[in-house]
Amino acid sequence: MLKTLLAALAVLGLLGAAPAPVATPLKTISHQHVSPLCTGLRRNIGPAIGRVLQNDKLIANSRPLFKDFVHNAAIAGSGAQDLAVMRLERLIDPMVKNANEIERLLNDPYIFPKVAVSDSDRQLLAMRQHLREVVAQQKSALDVISGFVDTQQLGELQAAGHQYDSAINGTETQKQASEQSPQQTGAAPTPPPSGVLDAGVKGSLHANDPRFQENGNLVGHNPLDAFGDAIAMYQQDIDSRESQTAKLVMQAVPQCNGGTATPAPQPSMKP
Repeated sequence: MLKTLLAALAVLGLLGAAPAPVATPLKTISHQHVSPLCTGLRRNIGPAIGRVLQNDKLIANSRPLFKDFVHNAAIAGSGAQDLAVMRLERLIDPMVKNANEIERLLNDPYIFPKVAVSDSDRQLLAMRQHLREVVAQQKSALDVISGFVDTQQLGELQAAGHQYDSAINGTETQKQASEQSPQQTGAAPTPPPSGVLDAGVKGSLHANDPRFQENGNLVGHNPLDAFGDAIAMYQQDIDSRESQTAKLVMQAVPQCNGGTATPAPQPSMKP
């Protein structure tokens, strides 16, 4: 998922690297023209891509944590679920900071012109637009994570202190059993949806999806999988937009180094 943007970032790193010093006569003086495009690549586009890649990693890290929560909701206690929520919460702050820094870099009025008057301007604005689209999708993924965490924590806060109400008040166990869902009694294979399903994925993602109805007909399906599925959907869209950004960067770099952009070999990275 990250290979194309990693390659572009590697090329930008090479672009900004100073050549090794060589012995030359003191009277030799060289002059290098630095265009706004090259300046924008080094000062804004490159650092923004670095932050984008950091958020990509954080988003990818959320998927196994959602899986842990779903798994623990089925077979483990609340402590294991709380641990997964806590680890998800730790992803939020760095993602927010990265998104804010990316937006700051992309809103630099000294680098990005209001109106394109040259090919260099058009290239810079096109790269910025693609990166803005990437950030928008990353922020949507962030909404899923933060929405889930906030909803889960609010539910725990509301339930705090009420776990012994039935024992104190002497409510009938028989009445509680009669109100159990098919999933709770073992007649259906999956647990019923809960209010947490509205966290960050409320609306079109599952409103009309029969998988999220309380019918228990799908063996092995858990409605809480909606969160991991939503993250995977955003990752696919992010990947497509990042590929477009990387293509523009690779096309622009030769204009700054006078050669062909040839990225250094990169290790394989999987989300």
